[in-house]
Amino acid sequence: MNYSKLLLLMLLLFPGAMASAQAKKGVDFVWYNPASEKFLTVHNQLWTGSAVRSFYDRLPAKAESVVRSPVWKLSRNAAGLKLVFKTDAQEITIRYVLSNKNYAMNHFPATGVSGVDLFAENSDGSWAWTYGKYQFKDTVTYTYTGLNLDKEKYKDGRTFHLYLPLYNSVQWMEIGIPSDKAFKFTPASAEKPIVVYGTSIAQGGCASRAGMGWTNILDRNLHMPVANLGFSGNGRLEKEVVDMIVEKEAKVFVLDCLPNLGSETANIKSKIAYAVNTIREKHPHTPIILVDGSHFTEGRLNATRTKGILRTNSLSREAYQELKSKGVQGLYYLAKEDIGLDMNDSVDGTHPTDIGMLKYAAACEKLIRNILKL
Repeated sequence: MNYSKLLLLMLLLFPGAMASAQAKKGVDFVWYNPASEKFLTVHNQLWTGSAVRSFYDRLPAKAESVVRSPVWKLSRNAAGLKLVFKTDAQEITIRYVLSNKNYAMNHFPATGVSGVDLFAENSDGSWAWTYGKYQFKDTVTYTYTGLNLDKEKYKDGRTFHLYLPLYNSVQWMEIGIPSDKAFKFTPASAEKPIVVYGTSIAQGGCASRAGMGWTNILDRNLHMPVANLGFSGNGRLEKEVVDMIVEKEAKVFVLDCLPNLGSETANIKSKIAYAVNTIREKHPHTPIILVDGSHFTEGRLNATRTKGILRTNSLSREAYQELKSKGVQGLYYLAKEDIGLDMNDSVDGTHPTDIGMLKYAAACEKLIRNILKL
């Protein structure tokens, strides 16, 4: 049977289905670019507007001449950033272009490295996640269809939180909806964020999806902004980064750099002391959390690695006790045991799976709730 006859037969047997498909294909979409708005649209971003080189950068433009080149390059990844918008559309398409066309790593899927992740905020404070059909081409697309918006309860539409790629840099992004539907970006919050300075683990490696990075889980669980300054392999508690961080107000400062300090044990205590004292000088009452290295889950079979990591933790705890003994107030410690990673929680013995990310976020959330009396 040739194509023309087959098409005629389909039209005769399934006229409604064919008409529906044609109508869907012909839907007019309107595209919204967050960079075109007159207000700040990127949430969890410390430096904004004219202060940044590119719209989705995490450090200010001036950092390029101050921090090491790897830190600068990683700061252009969109880890921890999100867009928030309200719509009554049941179909949403996200399209964007990324700087790095290597969308995945051997141990880290494209959906985590380069993908976006969409959640709807429920009226009771809980969250609903939705799957999007994705295509990683020159222009990446995520298409969400058949969304159940529960219109009886949410008459004006749903509020969505779109988490951006963890390990890639967004050049431009647009959100498209059918032209007969409403859409509005939610301005970025002016609330003080929790600021996390850390390593690849803080940046989000190796979550399966952007929303499963532990700082993004914390963002949802606490319903407050969390600024992600995780730099893969380069979260070294460096003076240049610390000096920039203290420019900003925060609810809590979290220092989670031990996994990248194993090769400089002679400097761990002095680096911690500088970071804590500099933050305390600029922000006398803001809580500071030091985090143990919990990035080893095969310890019983790798004694050498275990010994090294326990050594960095020991030095960190010594620095913490010395600072406390000198009268530093508002300083807290998140121990490896409190995070509780085990052999089921890692991709490669270092980077957490989604389960590990959930544990990491839960431990940090518990401590922050206690500190802030939430």
